Amino acid sequence: MKALAITAVLLSSLLAQAPSSPQPAAYTYQGTVQAVEPKTASFDLVVGVGFALRVVHMRTSPVTKFARGGARLSLTDLKPGDVVRAECRMTATGLVADRVEKVEPSDSKPEPGQ
Repeated sequence: MKALAITAVLLSSLLAQAPSSPQPAAYTYQGTVQAVEPKTASFDLVVGVGFALRVVHMRTSPVTKFARGGARLSLTDLKPGDVVRAECRMTATGLVADRVEKVEPSDSKPEPGQ
């Protein structure tokens, strides 16, 4: 009887530690915007993978956050050629962006002698 009680306590503690639902894996992509489709709330990024380039298609949701520095943006503020960092998750229908941040080019320093 004592062993059964100990087993029950151990099992209940294990079940309490288990997550109720597994969190979807997070992905982060940094690349150049190739296309923006406001009608479908999506955009395409060109990203480097090893020595190859890939196009990654992402959808957005009403809660997707767009930013540049401290300023808020929207999907329509993205233009082809913009460099962005996108945090997204995989769903049954594909990648969905949770946060998209426009990356500003670093200040370029003039070369010596110019």
